[in-house]
Amino acid sequence: MKYRLLRKGILFCGDIFLIFFSLYLTLFLRWSKLVAPRVFIYFAKQFLFIFLFWIFLFFVFDFYSLQTRNSKEFSFFRYFFIFVFLALFSGIFYFYISPSTSIAPKTILFLDIFIFSLAFLCWHLFWDLVFGRYIKKERIIFWGDFPEREFLINFIKNSKPIYKIIGVFPKNKEISEIKKIIREKNVDRVILSPEIENFNELFFSFPSVEIEGFANFYERTTQRFPLSSLEDPNILSEFLKEEDKIYSILKRGFDIFWGLIGFLFFILTFPLIAFFIKITSSGPIFFIQKRFGKDRKVFNSFKYRSMYHLENQRQDEIWREKNKKEITIAGKFLRFTHFDELPQFINILKGDLSLIGPRPEWEKIGKIYEKEIPFYYLRYKSKPGFTGWAQINYPPSTSVKEAKEKFEYDLYYIKNRSFLFDIVIFLKSLRKIFG
Repeated sequence: MKYRLLRKGILFCGDIFLIFFSLYLTLFLRWSKLVAPRVFIYFAKQFLFIFLFWIFLFFVFDFYSLQTRNSKEFSFFRYFFIFVFLALFSGIFYFYISPSTSIAPKTILFLDIFIFSLAFLCWHLFWDLVFGRYIKKERIIFWGDFPEREFLINFIKNSKPIYKIIGVFPKNKEISEIKKIIREKNVDRVILSPEIENFNELFFSFPSVEIEGFANFYERTTQRFPLSSLEDPNILSEFLKEEDKIYSILKRGFDIFWGLIGFLFFILTFPLIAFFIKITSSGPIFFIQKRFGKDRKVFNSFKYRSMYHLENQRQDEIWREKNKKEITIAGKFLRFTHFDELPQFINILKGDLSLIGPRPEWEKIGKIYEKEIPFYYLRYKSKPGFTGWAQINYPPSTSVKEAKEKFEYDLYYIKNRSFLFDIVIFLKSLRKIFG
């Protein structure tokens, strides 16, 4: 763990150094002479907000997550080119639109972005070559039985290069045999199921080995919460607590701020989008649907219509979206850009929706999930959201089985909700849109 933090620190500090070194090199090349410290400090102050935005983008694109960088889904070059584009856009916007700045360094801005982008690319490729590709895998064993075990094992094999599974053992395995395996295989961590009780000897025999319960390991590794663990009344009670009042106030302020910005964008783009919808298919501009909100309160959810308007019996099909042919030409564009969600800023300002939270389910399909998925009512403990932890980690569910898996992400959010976590989800949502 300490080694991973050190590597992250080296990568981050290198980026900070390159930000300011690139600016100095830019000024040197621009004027063909050494730059006086006071001049460099002056320009550094002028560029400070742009540099802070760049650092913000580094975290949005997960450039410092070792697990993400080594996963199959991560595309460093794609996010790098998006970063370069946003760096150019932010610089132009800041220096040429903001009247508060005292300089408009066109040549310096573009030269600095070019130099830093090149240095950033070389530094990260070098870091990957020296530090990033080798990750010391933690050797783990599973002891005991739990419903989500097979899923977790497959998840680790496919997505978590930091773990190596040494063995999986049933709950009736003798502790003497477990101790022998730990000793011979140099095990770093033992994952226990709830019914294992005679594990105290492991603490005394192997003080350097981490002993962890399955639910905690599952939650930490998958960033989901195991549904089976809710059968424990003590764990269930954690989900029944009301939101902290300070958190609720901060969250509502966050909703109103972004709700107003989103609503303004909705108003400005409405004429063009409405015209596009009307000329590509017949039917209403908006798709209005009754959905469950907090405490199971029903509200009308607004979206731009992206599918063909059909007879009522077809409109009420539960998983109609499986048929991609029913998406209109305008709908394909609206869904690709996520513009079909813009009317939901009305719901945010009304208080039906929050910016961050579990997805609000259609009333009809929500009733099915309540019958088929245990503890589904816990979703109603939190106000539904425009975006959320489940939405950015799992595609829209088209079956009860998929909804059950997605529900585990909602449980993780409800258990760990905080204003800081909402900010993280907001940033990851931006990354998903830009990516």
